[in-house]
Amino acid sequence: MGKFACGIFVDLQKAFDTVNHEILLKKLEHYGLRGKTNSWFRSYLENRKQLVSLNGVKSEIQIMNHGVPQVSVLGPLLFLVYINDLHNAISYSQSYHFADDTHLLNISNSPKKVQKQLNIDLKLLYNWLLANKISLNSKKTEMIIFQKPGSKINWKWNVRLNGYKLTLSDQIKYLGIYLDKYLNGHCQSKLTMQKLARSLGMLSKVRHYVQVIELKNIYHAIFEAHLRYGCQIWFQSNTKAIKEKIEQLQKKALRIISYSDFRAHTSPLFKKWKILKMKDIVDMQNCLLSHSFLNDRLPKSFENFFQKCSDIHSTPTRSSASQYFYMSHFKSTKCGMNSISNTCIRSWNSLTQVLDSPSKLQIGEIKERLFNHYIDNY
Repeated sequence: MGKFACGIFVDLQKAFDTVNHEILLKKLEHYGLRGKTNSWFRSYLENRKQLVSLNGVKSEIQIMNHGVPQVSVLGPLLFLVYINDLHNAISYSQSYHFADDTHLLNISNSPKKVQKQLNIDLKLLYNWLLANKISLNSKKTEMIIFQKPGSKINWKWNVRLNGYKLTLSDQIKYLGIYLDKYLNGHCQSKLTMQKLARSLGMLSKVRHYVQVIELKNIYHAIFEAHLRYGCQIWFQSNTKAIKEKIEQLQKKALRIISYSDFRAHTSPLFKKWKILKMKDIVDMQNCLLSHSFLNDRLPKSFENFFQKCSDIHSTPTRSSASQYFYMSHFKSTKCGMNSISNTCIRSWNSLTQVLDSPSKLQIGEIKERLFNHYIDNY
């Protein structure tokens, strides 16, 4: 409580294109890929050629001395190997990577301490990037302080990267999702509702020219895809009013593709078209996350995300046998009872009442059974 959480989202310029082959091969050798295997990777990387074609005019063929192929299976993997040791260069902050998206997170109860440690870590980060010959775009690097709604940060922040002073942002885009300083999902919801409104217009026009099965596929592609992406983050943490607006947009989409009256009851439409409601889409995602946790398929950062009832007490009970999750008691609502971890716990514990030992089932089987369960109850 009362701590400051500051995130630095680093922008790497053409990260995949600037990978130095010799450095990468040395790192592969360090990780155990030596001899013929290392020579194979050298053959894979070296003597690659490229040209640029514009309006029918082609440039001269050039040999690529840097970079890893982006449109390939090995490209992202090799880049991850290349930056895998970056965290060793950071002293105080936690570093996180997803391909070339890199960010630092520093948490402390003192803004002065956070600022001091971030400035040290950013110098170390810049030196690591120089040593590994990766370009940095300081002007596109963003900084954000996550805080409680209504709280004020009475502190003049002076955090610099390569001499450039970073300015505080109220929201940042990370992996296609906008995170605001309050982590309430309002920014992402607003953007999603705009996309959904445009999709409604497209559905209204295209429905007259395609078959029913094609129209359903178009709905999934241009409408439901926006609903699903990151919904566990931005939908669950939102207010009831915003959730209802999004659900109304989904109902409107069902009425459009089914040529129903604008006041028509939608539950029969969801059942007829076999389309899940928004709340059930999120509920299924919660159950799948819980299933992956119980089967050790989540990253290490999730190892303490849930706690099984069987870990609380050794007495065999119905809850421990069914692999129930233990729910702690919280006084707060948003950060306690309605947090992502607790909503996942409620979803999973409810699932164990519907299915027997769901953690032993395959993910595909859970999806099918959950889907049928939701549809049957509409």
